[in-house]
Amino acid sequence: NLVRRLWNDELFLAFVDALECAVVLVDDKGVVRVFNRAAQTVSQTPAQKAVGRPVTSLDIGSPLPEVLRTGEPVLQRKELHRDRILVANHIPLRRNKAILGAASFYRDVTGEVELAGKVARLEEDSRLLAAILQHSYDGIWILDGHGTTLQISRSWVDFSGVDKEQFIGKSVYDIVKEGHFTDAAAIYAIRDREPRSIVYRTRTGRRALGTAVPVFDDHGNLWRVISNDRDITEIETLKTQLDEAQNAMRRIEEEVRLLRKLQLQDTEVVVHSKRMRDLLDMVTHVAQTDATVLLLGESGVVKDIIAQVIHKLSPRRHGPFMKINCGAIPENLLESELFGYEEGSFTGARKRGKPGIFELADRGTLFLDEVAEIPLQLQAKLLTALEERRIMRVGGTGFIELDIRVIAATNQDLAELVRQRKFRRDLYYRLNVIPVTIPPLRERKEDITPLAFHFLNTFNHKYGLSKEFAPGALMLLNYYDWPGNVRELKHVIERAVVTTSENIIRARDLKLEEPPRARAEDKLPPLQKAKDDLERRLITEALRRFGSTYKAAAALGVTQSTIVRKAQKFNITLGDAKVHH
Repeated sequence: NLVRRLWNDELFLAFVDALECAVVLVDDKGVVRVFNRAAQTVSQTPAQKAVGRPVTSLDIGSPLPEVLRTGEPVLQRKELHRDRILVANHIPLRRNKAILGAASFYRDVTGEVELAGKVARLEEDSRLLAAILQHSYDGIWILDGHGTTLQISRSWVDFSGVDKEQFIGKSVYDIVKEGHFTDAAAIYAIRDREPRSIVYRTRTGRRALGTAVPVFDDHGNLWRVISNDRDITEIETLKTQLDEAQNAMRRIEEEVRLLRKLQLQDTEVVVHSKRMRDLLDMVTHVAQTDATVLLLGESGVVKDIIAQVIHKLSPRRHGPFMKINCGAIPENLLESELFGYEEGSFTGARKRGKPGIFELADRGTLFLDEVAEIPLQLQAKLLTALEERRIMRVGGTGFIELDIRVIAATNQDLAELVRQRKFRRDLYYRLNVIPVTIPPLRERKEDITPLAFHFLNTFNHKYGLSKEFAPGALMLLNYYDWPGNVRELKHVIERAVVTTSENIIRARDLKLEEPPRARAEDKLPPLQKAKDDLERRLITEALRRFGSTYKAAAALGVTQSTIVRKAQKFNITLGDAKVHH
């Protein structure tokens, strides 16, 4: 009766409702008698649906029935109710050892748990920041919005040479003023409220790159400045060394180009067109190896000159360059010319025998011109010599080891000859390691004028003359089809130099065997275009030869201003040419 009166006492119920913790009281039958306001909030169950009902009917997972049965309390039990974390104590209510009921007290610790999590995360962030400041390769300098130093990393201390304790709490302005640094990026980030980067020096003479970034709070106020400072002393040293190495490399490349130019001065290599410049670049690269080269092109494109270029630019340039025209030697003599012969090997053989062209080319370069003319029965022996780099003389019994580089040339379609079974397929593959196709002169018209002047100078010097071209002669040279290619051009100019009685070579003096071919793809150009093209080539060649606009004008019989004006009109780069005499 006392318990019932208590449960119905208004003062008691008001007291229980005022408690922050949730309270649930049941009688000895497990029926809910008290269900305070906090309990209603936690369970989201109104009191009228709980009071007077068995506690087991409520969705709160209460252990009170077990407490009533055993009389044992359940203490500090953590429970989860509707995303809320609760700590509950469930105790029996006794009087003279008799169990009158049981009570549950629930305390909501959700906020405490969340706060503890935030504290743990803050501690983790703090440890992470400390690790960054301790181990970062770059120097990190953290300042407040007024420029006061809050933190500096160990690497920043190492390269700056400052005392950490001395600088914490010190203004960046004072640090610079005292001469510890020549400047600081943080000063400009504070002033401009934008990221800023500068290069500065430390008192110890180190150079550093500083990048400062301003950080603002939610109200737009400058809260922090993070400065990332990297020691670039070694980087600048390496950059200086790299610049010096690159300059040295450029000097070496220039010297190599000069040496190559000097090496080619005694050859007839004159290139102006892009196709020939590209070809010469490739040949220059290929020359550094011992790979077999197959030169392809029409008759007269001076494949032999390109072969000499490869030899002169190769590591074998100090060795012999031996050439044999396989199509100019009778079949019955070609084998002995290639491989040599021993004494008495055939009628008319020399007493002591004779070395062949292969032996004579040892430690140098062997040029097999017109290789397609080699008889089929001799091709097998040639293949063996190329594969094994050794030969046996005609009539000999022993092999002779050789160290040679082979260049072959032909004006025929070797692939077609292979299909016709006139050339061995395996020999074709052995020769066709690096094919180089030399374009005919009609496909590189830009080279005609430079070649013409080159041959003119050569034969003027050879015969002690001073002949010059008339514009009409140059025009004819440029529009002739040149079926005989460079060789035909050379012979035409030599003939004109020798046979012309005057110092001016005119179009009629060239005595070309046939007029330019009117091919469908080579339509006659408009007269003005032909004139402009000729003027452009003449001025380009004159500037190249004489090196000044004054001398070029004198040679072409015009004024210096005309040369300058025409050069601008035709986009001719004066380069190193002097614009005076």
